[in-house]
Amino acid sequence: MDVVDFRDFYATPLGAVVRSDVCALIHKMWPNFDVPSLNQKHKDITLTYGYPLPYLSESSHHLAFMPASIGVIGWPKNCPRTALIEEDLFPLPDQSVDRLLVIHGLEISHNPTDLLEECRRVLVPEGRLLIITPNRRGLWARRDATPLGRGLPYTMTQLSRLLRGASLTPTQFMRTLYTPPIDSNFAVSMQSLFEKMGEFMIPKFSGLIAIEAVKTVYCGIPTAKYSRRFQVALRTARVSRCVKDVSD
Repeated sequence: MDVVDFRDFYATPLGAVVRSDVCALIHKMWPNFDVPSLNQKHKDITLTYGYPLPYLSESSHHLAFMPASIGVIGWPKNCPRTALIEEDLFPLPDQSVDRLLVIHGLEISHNPTDLLEECRRVLVPEGRLLIITPNRRGLWARRDATPLGRGLPYTMTQLSRLLRGASLTPTQFMRTLYTPPIDSNFAVSMQSLFEKMGEFMIPKFSGLIAIEAVKTVYCGIPTAKYSRRFQVALRTARVSRCVKDVSD
């Protein structure tokens, strides 16, 4: 599945259902996602990765990186802010991003650990990462006719463990998309009812899961520093001692 397939999916009624639910989720977790920073001295820099275009507005000035495995679409037309990149090599300096949204990115990653480590590298201290990915327990992950049925889905526990392994601390957990992946006018028209019923009756079987994590930087304990000559002397002494022990 490439970037054209993602674009075509979001042009369908089912794509509109996904977009509506995900937009609502993003604005619950990040209420000011599309609001430009009022602080002129430090404007928050928001990076998005995967296929985030349905969730971006041209006025927000967010950046969009897309993995080389799916391709890239220029957006917006007048002044493109998209780039085709390798998932483990973001063309950004360390600690340069305040917020990072990953959608349609983690589940198709060839190496999720490397991707998350790269996300952590570009985040500022206390920077926030929001990952939205298909739920392994949900119906959407079982239908490969949609983008949510491709790649590797996760449970909330698996995603939390993956984030902690990359030294990212989960802070918020949410689920969305309880409308069944049925391409019919009836299912689409009943979206609001499905969402309300699913949230209370089958909360763990949502189509998507989302976790916000924070980059926490811990204070290190300073260690004694030795000159290079002294380090060489220490290594030489250890080797000599090992050789003597073997000869004895």
